[in-house]
Amino acid sequence: MKNISFLFLTLAYVFFIGCKEGTNNSNINDNTEQEVVKIGAILPLTGEMASYGESLKKGMDLAIENINNSGGIDTKKVEIVYEDGQGLPKNSVNAFNKLLNSDKVPLIIGGMFSAPTLSIAPIAEKEKIVLLSPTASSIDLTNSGDYIFRIYPSDIYDGIFLANFTVDSLSVSKISIIYENVASITAISKVFKKTIEDKDGEIVAYEGYNSNNIDFHSILSKIKNDNSELIFFPGNLNSMSKILIQAKELNITKKFLTISTFYDNKIIELAGNATEDVLFSTPMFNISDSTAQMKTFINLYLSKYNIEPDILGGYGFDVVNIASLAIKNKGYTSEKIKQGLYEIKNFNGVTGNTTFDKNGDVDKELKMMTVKNSSFIVY
Repeated sequence: MKNISFLFLTLAYVFFIGCKEGTNNSNINDNTEQEVVKIGAILPLTGEMASYGESLKKGMDLAIENINNSGGIDTKKVEIVYEDGQGLPKNSVNAFNKLLNSDKVPLIIGGMFSAPTLSIAPIAEKEKIVLLSPTASSIDLTNSGDYIFRIYPSDIYDGIFLANFTVDSLSVSKISIIYENVASITAISKVFKKTIEDKDGEIVAYEGYNSNNIDFHSILSKIKNDNSELIFFPGNLNSMSKILIQAKELNITKKFLTISTFYDNKIIELAGNATEDVLFSTPMFNISDSTAQMKTFINLYLSKYNIEPDILGGYGFDVVNIASLAIKNKGYTSEKIKQGLYEIKNFNGVTGNTTFDKNGDVDKELKMMTVKNSSFIVY
């Protein structure tokens, strides 16, 4: 998520065997003794970011269940070995090492956020283990290695998109920025700032804060009295909720704009009507979409969880199916999975079309959303 950094689907198949590249793995069809195919995953399952991980896990579990109900991979059951990275770099490295050395998986889905993903990426590249992130967006991931992939667009796309929207669609040229001081969010803030300035806009205030900050009254008081028309405030759920609540207490009536880490019902639980009219970007995901793949996904999701899916559920579903398609087409070793991912073209999932470029990045369409009557709607 951007740390987030902040948010792919068809019915494909996935599998993953407990062997590391370089141990004479053969195609799964040749391995009659292998009964279970394992995929590794590192998600924040406890701690501050657990709500994100839980949403993503729902989509991943649904994809695995659907695969297994359809016969698995060559009749072999698929399993995901989950490790809890808590969204933290050190914990995620420990989780990666466990999946590498104990579970011996050739592909790991994760991390969700940029900081833990960047901490894992050098190890994955060195060990030649495919790392496929569902939602990490850091610019630095672009050049992190040949085995590193993601299905979420880079911060470069998001920062430029949001800046263009601010100036061109909102006709706003004076902006204040309050950003969480973590790698991915700092990066998107810099891209946003530069693009605004390139379009002859003015950044009136540029204020960073630490992730554990809970008091924004001082920063907000200064911004209340400046001449900015809009506040761009990318961060995590807790910090964004506190910014909105404290801005309401200070009677700040300026527009608020942020990134897709905002797209979680928990923010409405935390900040209530202070979230009203907040604008945010997100990759394409629309449960009203009438496409066959979206209808299938929604029916499966409702049947399993009895609630409508959110965008992270969609990314969880898509990331498993994309990995599955690569493995199904090429084979189960890390080298074959890597080749299979690079060859994917226009994978039509619930989160949009996915094609990997030479850096393992994707260029996916973005859209704007807002909050009306405590509900997320397309802007």
